[in-house]
Amino acid sequence: MKKNVLTGARAALEYIHFFRDPIGCMRELQQKYGSLVAVGPIAFGEPKKLHVLAIGPEFNRQVLGDPAKFRTTGQFIHGPNNSAQRRIRFGLTRMNGPQHKQQRRLILPPFHKKAVAGYHDLTVELAQEVIGQWKPGRRDVYTDMRAVTLRIASAVLFGHEATDAYRIGHLLEIWERRNFSGPVWFFPVNIPGTPYYRLLKHAELVEQEILRLVEKRRRDPSGRTDVLSILIQARDDENRSMTDMELVGQAMILFGASFETTASTLTWTTFLLAQHPAIMRELMDELDRVLGGRPPSPEQLPQLSFLDRVIKESMRILPPVPFTIRAADEDQIPMGSLTLNHGARVICSHFLTHHLADIYPEPELFRPDRWREVDPTQYEYMPFSAGPRACVGAMFAIQVLKISLAIMLQKFRFTIVRGAQIDRVVRITMNPRHGMPMVLHENDRRYESSEVRGQIHEMVTLPG
Repeated sequence: MKKNVLTGARAALEYIHFFRDPIGCMRELQQKYGSLVAVGPIAFGEPKKLHVLAIGPEFNRQVLGDPAKFRTTGQFIHGPNNSAQRRIRFGLTRMNGPQHKQQRRLILPPFHKKAVAGYHDLTVELAQEVIGQWKPGRRDVYTDMRAVTLRIASAVLFGHEATDAYRIGHLLEIWERRNFSGPVWFFPVNIPGTPYYRLLKHAELVEQEILRLVEKRRRDPSGRTDVLSILIQARDDENRSMTDMELVGQAMILFGASFETTASTLTWTTFLLAQHPAIMRELMDELDRVLGGRPPSPEQLPQLSFLDRVIKESMRILPPVPFTIRAADEDQIPMGSLTLNHGARVICSHFLTHHLADIYPEPELFRPDRWREVDPTQYEYMPFSAGPRACVGAMFAIQVLKISLAIMLQKFRFTIVRGAQIDRVVRITMNPRHGMPMVLHENDRRYESSEVRGQIHEMVTLPG
């Protein structure tokens, strides 16, 4: 048995470890076995397929760059055939082959450069509206960031009728959390009273709410510029539109991704800036010079070069999505010392790739100016994934991040609560397990770091 192929009880223990803490599990496997390690299927329950952790840009290129050989696979519970659980999880990230190409073409127009620029003023207005309600004092900044991105995502994707969007967002948040519940994974029995049964019933409610909003848009399509309305009207070269099932799946994935990943990045970026006072001062100098206390205009955003480097470095060291899973779609695929057969799962880790010292010297250091020197390929730096299936909303997300950070950092000084426990939890996105306890001050420029505890020290080397 090759030493980098784990089976039996060892495999079962690694699966449990991965479910509880995927980043910790992947790092330990990398340290013990190197850049390629396979964990065999277990005799009962999930998972039933070989799982391979493949680390580094060459494996990323092989897997993410070749969708014909490696198809996408879901990280959510599948659900019974013809169930709402299956339907609502079947968006762009779950599609393969011609269907994926056709749907991606339909989705792209509202995320092209010109379309994204058209969301600028609305993003500024909504960010100011939410951030303007914050008061100095102790707050959970992770909750605050979710409020900002949820408000922006609601308006851009579903229009100004925020009540509908907030309801869907709250339902999706519950649905996502239930998908990653241990009892759901290890006891997937559809009988009343079980967590799995409640998950399936909740998925039905999510589907009903999205379909209700779709029907509302169809009854009154005139003059609407929200993404859902554009998707309802979209046609491909053969004049085909999206089916109701496709609209539900696309709405679900676009809404979830557009506020979950940006909320994660905003949270980790404010944490990193709060813990690096010298970098925060340099960023504030740029914001003062370019913006002078005002929100950024479309012409000013490209002038915020240090802010751009701060965001790039934050998404490198603490990427919002730390890994991606693909499934082999052929037999006898060579991968390093292994040969993969159909159905084998391959895990490509954005997090581990971003922490490879040969690509990013001193990778655990938060050093934005490294981006004056490094020019990684898309398979070396992939906060929005890579290859033909890279995230369609990357440009929109970056615009939301820059506008939101520019507004909040000019208004407030962020300080971590001293002694806070900063651990991670991964449910597609990587977030602080216990929230992000901070004290907000009027921005008096007296930046200072705080001593913190927890898993954050495994991922970032903090000053002092």
